[in-house]
Amino acid sequence: CIQANRRPNEQNLFPIVQGGFDVQLREISMQQLIERNAPGYAIGGLAGGETKDMFWRVVAQCAAGLPPGKPRYVMGIGYPLDIVVCSALGADMYDSVYPTRTARFGVALVDTGVMKLKNAAFAKDMRPIDESCNCMTCRQYSRSYLHHVVTRGVASASVLVTYHNVAYMQVRELGCSS
Repeated sequence: CIQANRRPNEQNLFPIVQGGFDVQLREISMQQLIERNAPGYAIGGLAGGETKDMFWRVVAQCAAGLPPGKPRYVMGIGYPLDIVVCSALGADMYDSVYPTRTARFGVALVDTGVMKLKNAAFAKDMRPIDESCNCMTCRQYSRSYLHHVVTRGVASASVLVTYHNVAYMQVRELGCSS
């Protein structure tokens, strides 16, 4: 793949460290990938069902074993806490389906946990998801409206809740400015 990349100045290919929970297999995988001198490295091979301790051990091993000065990308982060811990362990980049996956089910992220907008309690609630949130969804739509579109399966419902969830994770969980 690296040799076939016709746009190396525009596109980075990050080989993926594999090996499951086996420390030795991950070491072998890292050494073979480091020999390729890639622009960065992805930490993969985790399924999402492992314990936090095991997940963080794998990230710590890989972040420590990969070359300094090159990005370390952790694939498939699930929760905001994972991003914070993985950053402390030396990872630089992430992807997460959590804010969009939960939005597809009409679930908004809030300081108390989650808000299930399908619940009948929101049918006449004219407040935004979060009164202190400055996202487009909270500025323009009520819980009542979101309850209506979520319970009827309107396609835009998941988009609106996703806007909020991504803003929530960026501002509340990661400390980015709004």
